[in-house]
Amino acid sequence: MRKFFLFIFIVKTVLLGDTTIVALDASHQSFGDLGNNRTVTELIQFPESNSSYSEIFMNVSLECPDGGCDPWDRKAKISINHLEDWFEIGRYVTPYGIECGWSFDVTDYRSLLEGEKELRSHIDTWVQPGWLVTISFDFISGIPENPYTVVRNIWNHDYLVYGDPTNPVDISSITEYIPSDASNAYLRMVTTGHGQGNTGNAAEFSLKIHDIFFNNDLAYVHNFWRSDCESNQCSPQNGSWQYDRAGFCPGDKVTPMDFDLLDHILVGDTVKFDYVLEDYFNECSPNNPSCTNGVTCSSCDYNNSGHTEPYYYIGSHLIIHTDSYHTNADAYFMISDLDAQSGTINIYMENYIPVHGIQFAISLDGVDGVDLDQLTFGNGQGGRAEEFGWAVSSNDSGLVIGMAQYTGNPIPGGEGLLTQIPWNMSSLGQASGQVTISNLQVSGYFGSEITHEIGSPLSFETGLDLDDDILTPLGHKLLSAYPNPFNPNVRIPFELKSQTYVELNIYDLKGQKVETLINEIMLAGTHEVNWNASSFASGVYVCTLESNGSMTTNKVVLIK
Repeated sequence: MRKFFLFIFIVKTVLLGDTTIVALDASHQSFGDLGNNRTVTELIQFPESNSSYSEIFMNVSLECPDGGCDPWDRKAKISINHLEDWFEIGRYVTPYGIECGWSFDVTDYRSLLEGEKELRSHIDTWVQPGWLVTISFDFISGIPENPYTVVRNIWNHDYLVYGDPTNPVDISSITEYIPSDASNAYLRMVTTGHGQGNTGNAAEFSLKIHDIFFNNDLAYVHNFWRSDCESNQCSPQNGSWQYDRAGFCPGDKVTPMDFDLLDHILVGDTVKFDYVLEDYFNECSPNNPSCTNGVTCSSCDYNNSGHTEPYYYIGSHLIIHTDSYHTNADAYFMISDLDAQSGTINIYMENYIPVHGIQFAISLDGVDGVDLDQLTFGNGQGGRAEEFGWAVSSNDSGLVIGMAQYTGNPIPGGEGLLTQIPWNMSSLGQASGQVTISNLQVSGYFGSEITHEIGSPLSFETGLDLDDDILTPLGHKLLSAYPNPFNPNVRIPFELKSQTYVELNIYDLKGQKVETLINEIMLAGTHEVNWNASSFASGVYVCTLESNGSMTTNKVVLIK
């Protein structure tokens, strides 16, 4: 779910100014003597962070190479590779033989457009001239309305045959989790129909309405029919550009349709998506035994110009706006809390799909004051693992943690404490270092791979000087808050080495102060304060302790 960062609070926000990144510059996409260049893939360096950009636009320009432009309307799409998965961020259909271009608002894909990413441009052209394609991204300086966005692939079908009696449509159900701090969540559909000369000229020239179900209930009807092609900005063209079509117009971008989830689904719940196509039977299919050439149909042969197989080109995403960082991977793991003095490590997991198996190691880096052979780890307890009948045990080295299902139940989509692992130092003393999760393996149904992300290492130190007869704090610092995650009360302990002025504040992840808990002079020793967050939204908050010219921070997770 949320990454654990060392926080540096900057009062003044510095906007970097607008940025333009050219991904493709007149790249020739064609098919013929020069080879199959219908698909071009390039490695693009996007900004490492786009948090200072309010909007992001993708601009696509088509020019004619020597020999002229492709004379036909071709479907095309642009995709980004993230975590070894491709996400479609724009679709268009080329005009009949003329140059043109469009701008796409891709702001909702901002979490995919950071750092080094592969970009793929595909045009379904089958001729040598093809197109010269230029793609650029404009990052507009400003404060984003939705700084955190999760993007999940739902259905992606580049060739879904429609109406074939021997090849029925099969669109699998998809179940996804909606984070508890989601402010918006919607299903984005990009559906276009292709093929003609068959029964009813489906799917290109036949108006069909599809059904969208959330948790087995009909939520929306999807009418993606385009009846405005005559107003196409890429006109006049050759061909039949002005006629109504299923979801597209030649020489135009395909506009996605968004369907609101939060009108039907509560945050913190899972949702099962189903997509049902309107009934259709292609009587002209060569797989229809009753089809007769020149009698029942002009042609029953897909390879004849009189008959093209009807099919749909379907892409869809789950788009979620949240109040704090969430991963685009299938699962996110982090050490959400560590108590070095009592000896516990809290492992947090957010997963969007059911998890069937987990194995990982606890890595200790830069450990000062402790030999690894002085450490032992116990079996995990509590959390979501125990709730769903899993056993958490360590191996002989105490570092590799394996999870076994006693009940055979997966851990469904959700977020919160996965398990708490006890650890012990045989020789007590002042110790410090970093703890992280490594060698993580996560599996889904029948061992399928689950993409995952791991949070940043968590620093720790015992904070005790054991050479003294009386244990006294070594400095002014926050200790681990508990319970964490919490709802709605959390206890925040801290230590003061000497009498000092103390300010203890709560910030959100935008760096905005939301509450001051302490603002006074306090005596040396260990103290504790309660924070009641009943009036605040679910999410990650940062506790800061400022005293004697220094500041320490801890994160707490509020889940309602």
